[in-house]
Amino acid sequence: MFQRRKVLGLAVTPDAITAVEVVPVNGGGRLARSAVFRPPDAVGLDQTVDLGKALKQFLHDNGFSASRCVIGIDASRLTAREKTLPPKGRSSAVEILSLMVEREFASGRKDLVFDFSLAAGETPSALLVAAPRQVLDQLNAMAAAAGLSVLAITSSMTALAAVTDCPADREQLVLHLSAHGAELALQTGGGIAMVRRLGPATGAGAGTLVDLVGQLRRVVALLPGGGANRELVVWDELGLGSADVERLSAMLELPVSTFQMPEGLAPSPETRSAEAGQHAPAAAMALEAARGNAPIIDLLHSRLTPRKRLGMGRRSAWAAAVAAALIVAAAAYGVDWRRDYVEAASLKQRAENMKADVNEARDVNDKVTFAGPWYDGRPSYLDCIREVTRAFPDEGTIWTTSMAIQEDMKVVLSGKAVSESVVLDVLDRLKKNSRLSYVQSLYLRQAGRSGREIAFALSFQYVRNE
Repeated sequence: MFQRRKVLGLAVTPDAITAVEVVPVNGGGRLARSAVFRPPDAVGLDQTVDLGKALKQFLHDNGFSASRCVIGIDASRLTAREKTLPPKGRSSAVEILSLMVEREFASGRKDLVFDFSLAAGETPSALLVAAPRQVLDQLNAMAAAAGLSVLAITSSMTALAAVTDCPADREQLVLHLSAHGAELALQTGGGIAMVRRLGPATGAGAGTLVDLVGQLRRVVALLPGGGANRELVVWDELGLGSADVERLSAMLELPVSTFQMPEGLAPSPETRSAEAGQHAPAAAMALEAARGNAPIIDLLHSRLTPRKRLGMGRRSAWAAAVAAALIVAAAAYGVDWRRDYVEAASLKQRAENMKADVNEARDVNDKVTFAGPWYDGRPSYLDCIREVTRAFPDEGTIWTTSMAIQEDMKVVLSGKAVSESVVLDVLDRLKKNSRLSYVQSLYLRQAGRSGREIAFALSFQYVRNE
C-alpha cells in the first residue's frame, strides 16, 4: 500500500507527457494542477538525462511540488493478451501464467517485463500485459533525473478502467478518446479482461466516429455472450456532442454514456493546458495512489518476475550435489512403496469422482455419432466467404451490404467504403487469389448526396476444391 500523500500521475504518450498532481482529501482526492509536457524536438525518450532535466524544469515552472509519481504507458508500447485459466486456476494464477510466458515468450523473456490482472466472471481468465524492459529502464532513469520517486509503472488504460464504476452483473467497454488516439478496455465486475489500441482519433464529430466505428464493431462482434448486459462508457477528451453519442449508440447497438472525473478532479481552465492531453488516465493513477491503492497492473513490481538464482561456488555446488544424492538415496527405499500406495488410492478416488462425467460424455458421444452423417457435407459457400473475408482489410474502412452466391458459385458482392482506393485495393487482392476467377467491378460511385461514402459492386467466380 502507498502512503497517502500528494502524488503525481504521469501519462506517457509517444509525443507528450500529461502531468496531474492530486492531493488526498477525506479518502478521495483533489486535483491541485495539471499540464501537458512536450519534450524539446531534439530530446527523445532514449535521452533520459536530458529529458528528465527538461521535465524537472517544466514541473517547477508549473508549480508541481509532489516528489512521488505513478507512470502510465499508453497501449501502443504494451502487449496485452487475454488468457483463459483452467478451472479453479485463480489460486495458482502466478504459476500458470509464468508457464505460459515461458512457452510463448521464451526467446524475448529477457527483453520484456510482465504482470497480470485477474478478470471476474464464471470462466477463470486473466489479462497478461508485457512492456519492453528498455522502456521501463528509460522511464525510471527519466524520473530519477527529474528528482522523482517512482511508485509504480502501469498501463494508463487499465488505471482509467479501474476507476470506472462497473456493476458486478454488467460488462463495460471503456473507451478513452484523446488527441493522442483511442484506447479500449473491457471491464467485467471489477476485473479488466481486455486492452486494445484503436486507430487515431483526429477530432470530435462524424470523422472520429467513421474512423473508430468499424474497429469497435469488430471488437464487439468477437466478444463472448449475447451482450444483453453490455454497455459502452466513453471518457471523452475531444468534445463529442450528444448527437455524436446517440449516433455511436445506434451504430454499435449498445447503450452509450459518457463518464467524467469526480468533481474536484476534472482539470479546470486554470489548471488544464490548452493542448489536449491524457488528463483522465493521469488523474486516475494519481487518485488511486493518493488513496493508498496500488495499480492492478504494476510492471515495476511484477508478480511474474523470475526469481534470481543465488550464486554458488564450485566447491559448494559439489558439496550440495553430494548431500542431495545421499538424501535421495536414503529416502528412496522408504518412500517408494508409500508413493505407489498413495497413487493407487488417488487413481481409485479419481475414477469414482469421474464416473458421472464419463457417463455424460459417453451419452454426448453417442448423440454426436448418430447425428454425424447429417452434417458431414461442408457447403462450398463457406470456403468462398472465407476467401472474400481474407481480401478485406482489418481497419473497418470497407464493408459489405449484400452478397449473392449462386449454385454455380458465381458471386455478386456489393457494399460501401470510405474511399475509392480502398475498393480498388480489395479488387486487386481478389484478382490475386487463385481460388477466384473472372473478377471484375460492376460499378463504383458515390453513395448518397453527401458523397462521404463510395458504393460498389463486384462479381467473380469461386473455384471449388476437387
